[in-house]
Amino acid sequence: MPEQAQRRAPQGQPEENPPDNNHAYEELRHLIVAPEQEEIADIQERLEDRARRAEDVSSVVAEAISMRCEKKDGERALAKALSPTIQETLRESVRKDPHVLADALFPMMGPAIRKSITETLRAMLESFNAALEHSLSAQGIKWRIEAFRTGKSFGEIVLMHSLLYRVEQVFLIHRQTGLVLSHVVATSVSTQDPSMVAGMLSAIQQFVRDSFDSKNEETLGSLNVGELEVWIEDGPDAVIAAVIRGHAPPDYRLAMEEALEEIQQRYSSALENFKGDAAPFQSADELLSRLLATQHREPVGERKPRAALATIAIVVILVLGWIGYSSYLLWEWSRFLNAVRGQPGIVVISYDKQGGRYHIRGFKDPLAPDPNALLSHAGLNPNNAEFDLAPYYSLDDAIVVQRARQLLHPPEGVTLSEHQGELDVEGTASPRWIAGVADRAILIPGVATVDVSHLQDSHLLQLKAPQSAIESVFLLFPVGRAELEPGQENTFDQTQKQIRDIVAQAEHLGEQTSIELIGHTDSTGIEGTNQLLSQQRAEQVRARLLRGGVPPANLRPRGVGTTQPLRTEDTEEGRRLNRSVTFKVTFTPTSAVN
Repeated sequence: MPEQAQRRAPQGQPEENPPDNNHAYEELRHLIVAPEQEEIADIQERLEDRARRAEDVSSVVAEAISMRCEKKDGERALAKALSPTIQETLRESVRKDPHVLADALFPMMGPAIRKSITETLRAMLESFNAALEHSLSAQGIKWRIEAFRTGKSFGEIVLMHSLLYRVEQVFLIHRQTGLVLSHVVATSVSTQDPSMVAGMLSAIQQFVRDSFDSKNEETLGSLNVGELEVWIEDGPDAVIAAVIRGHAPPDYRLAMEEALEEIQQRYSSALENFKGDAAPFQSADELLSRLLATQHREPVGERKPRAALATIAIVVILVLGWIGYSSYLLWEWSRFLNAVRGQPGIVVISYDKQGGRYHIRGFKDPLAPDPNALLSHAGLNPNNAEFDLAPYYSLDDAIVVQRARQLLHPPEGVTLSEHQGELDVEGTASPRWIAGVADRAILIPGVATVDVSHLQDSHLLQLKAPQSAIESVFLLFPVGRAELEPGQENTFDQTQKQIRDIVAQAEHLGEQTSIELIGHTDSTGIEGTNQLLSQQRAEQVRARLLRGGVPPANLRPRGVGTTQPLRTEDTEEGRRLNRSVTFKVTFTPTSAVN
């Protein structure tokens, strides 16, 4: 319903005119054409917005990759296309933070490293035991002479003479089919059909998996056949089996692993596409021939006296204990120095050890922790260290924050943080503390700028609830009139009380309240007439508030006509709400006003 007088307006009272036909035609055209235009605009925006296009692609990328992999040779083509990107990604990841890749490989690297260390230690212990057994005997002296003559270490000579084994055959077997890819035999060794032997080994492996419910495709590591021992090393696509007469050293398995890794790398494509033709693997005989090793043990002389062995063991233990204790002390001090270097406010320039005491030189901020306390916390004796630390002002973020807390005394609820010279102040504080924090903080050493954008006035927070209540009020007016609509008296009385309360509360908190009375009209009528009518409505409300005891200094009436509509006027309710007076409440510190 257009806003017009329902009864004759008094003399001098402006009237609002009904809308013309053009307004109705524009509304009809908007209802018919607007949906299609909005859809076209949305499509255009989607095509031009890179972020939305990326979001559309991300929703189907997984299905697209899956469909590509299902096509013939699709998986290989996809792998070929992604390979350079993945390689560069891994290289960049390792360059930025190698710990990420190390953590990902940890479950695989741990068992492999432990296995390698175990085998190496076992071989070393066997060699060490043999060296102790023969070091004081006539045979031991003979072996030392041989070591000097050949240029080899005494341990190598002992290991060579202490072991007796011969690798008679080595098989390279395709893991999936069990077929022989290559087979080498030591001289003067009678053999059987290698295919039959390979098939038997594959059958035994499958029998073990099925019988013992082996997990993770685990396989046999070795098996005994009379005087012969078969060592088996399993790879992703190939298996190496060595037939050994006697007892081979543990490091021989390492040689098998290295040979298998080289074969996997060199013949990866041939292994993956193996169809029964072993011709591509003929050149692997050279790698397998390296595994045909033979070692003999010479007669062992008399054993050394047990007393000599015990003496040597005690001496070795004492030497190792002294070395271990010295290394432990050095490690402890290195750990302490690294901790001190990483401590904010302490800079270590140099350190040395004189007269059994460590002398540490550098700089220390007054707010940095006591280095003697750090020594005690690390479990070290403070009497063993002497610090020569000159005072200085540290620019470390943690020290600058401590310095700011000491000088600014932030109230409870305010947090301080600093990064690269910028002090960030967040939380809730009084207006007086907020007013001076920026000027005082800039004088703190290490603070170049201050950010108080996240700092809130505690007074304004107390006034926020009554402010929101007042600003949500609509005082409604009849069409074309400047008097309140019937039934608005209770709303006005309640609003008047809220205004008096907020003015008094703000004055108690040191804030000056300013309430803007904003008059509105609906879109009917002439704009100039509507502007005057909206101003009259705001003045009418102000006059009634003044009669109710609200100070005039706190009220500012303003008419906006139709320039600031509160609702769309598609309905009668929307037009009714636009014929109203609303409130805008602001606060200013009293000190700023004075």
